[in-house]
Amino acid sequence: MILLVDMDAFFASVEQAHHPHLRGRPVIVCGDPSRRGVVTAASYEARPFGVRAGMPLGEARRLCPKAEYVEGNPEKYVALSVKLLDLYLRYSPDVEPFSVDEAFVGLQRGTTMEHAVEIAREIQSAIEATFSLGASIGVGPNKLIAKMASGVKKPRGLTALDEESFRGVFWPEEVQSLWGVGPRLATRMRSLGIQTVGDLAHAPVHALKGAFGIIGPQLIEAAWGRDDTPLTPCHRPPDPKSMGHEVTLSEDSEDVAFLEGTLLRLSDQVTRRLRTEGYAGRVVAVKLRNRYFVTVIRQRALSSHTQEARRVFEVARELWRANWSGGPLRLIGVTVSDLEAAPDAGQIELFEGNRRDDRLNRALDRVRDKLGDSSIVPAGSLAHRRELGHVPFGVRPNPFSKNRSSGA
Repeated sequence: MILLVDMDAFFASVEQAHHPHLRGRPVIVCGDPSRRGVVTAASYEARPFGVRAGMPLGEARRLCPKAEYVEGNPEKYVALSVKLLDLYLRYSPDVEPFSVDEAFVGLQRGTTMEHAVEIAREIQSAIEATFSLGASIGVGPNKLIAKMASGVKKPRGLTALDEESFRGVFWPEEVQSLWGVGPRLATRMRSLGIQTVGDLAHAPVHALKGAFGIIGPQLIEAAWGRDDTPLTPCHRPPDPKSMGHEVTLSEDSEDVAFLEGTLLRLSDQVTRRLRTEGYAGRVVAVKLRNRYFVTVIRQRALSSHTQEARRVFEVARELWRANWSGGPLRLIGVTVSDLEAAPDAGQIELFEGNRRDDRLNRALDRVRDKLGDSSIVPAGSLAHRRELGHVPFGVRPNPFSKNRSSGA
């Protein structure tokens, strides 16, 4: 049996728990509330007004003008997430973080559904008593069912489903309710006459394979509640697939120098994070969003893996120049993917220039570790330092980092 523990409105609930005057009030967690941005999280008191994560703050203010706006504190949320994982480890050694506010808990073989429900109730009570927070928990024979069951009753819900009861609950639901089926995939399915999860379960395998390739048969299996994805305990965390940062600009901008400075700062922060976490990447991507919320993402593969800001920036700048129409941009981002574990810090580089760059990066990282990420910034972004001061990114403690005491 597997549990999926999903913290209810985690960021907003943490703020309400830490600030009693916010309890019972609509709370919206965001970046700097005085600047333009999007909703990071909304408390359950704010949701009846239509406020949801990802919504522009201006729209949230229109829908819920009396809400309390709180600037998010990622370090606090991550630290509390780690404490929650420690709590789950009291009940099982097999705990897999799924996100900052979700985790799978694998119970020992032979655990009955009834016993699993008892353990889930104990975990809910322990979370409430220890952190004054609520959690919804799904119980099932595999990760898919546990994940989907956790959303049946919220907040503070507890739902246990086997494969048969899973089908009874979800077959009548829209196909997009199936874990892993996003809006675009759901639209394609509807064009084939697949409206519900039950329709997907009974769709011809050859038709799904022809339309969606190898994932077609996997989607049918998921619709039946079947999933053999293994649980990966937190002491063996999965490697990240990518690392990136993006920023919603304080106002739409078509200033070439400003946008290029933003790309430079983002590239610098992404590569610093790569070095801190012990990775190098080979694929660079840029994300551009205009005032009409039209988003363009373009990427390019390098000849080899890198942690170098200059190399990432040069490719990001080329992608930006080739794909920017010249109109005002609302958001810009840089991501590096196709990651692999970086060579040990002590490995000798072949060329003197590489060794010099490596020593420089380590020195800069040591200064930033002590004085903060804004203590040293790329010269090319100095003219825009004030504008970028609100950007809530930088290296944050990662309890599962390969290289927790990097560089010093």
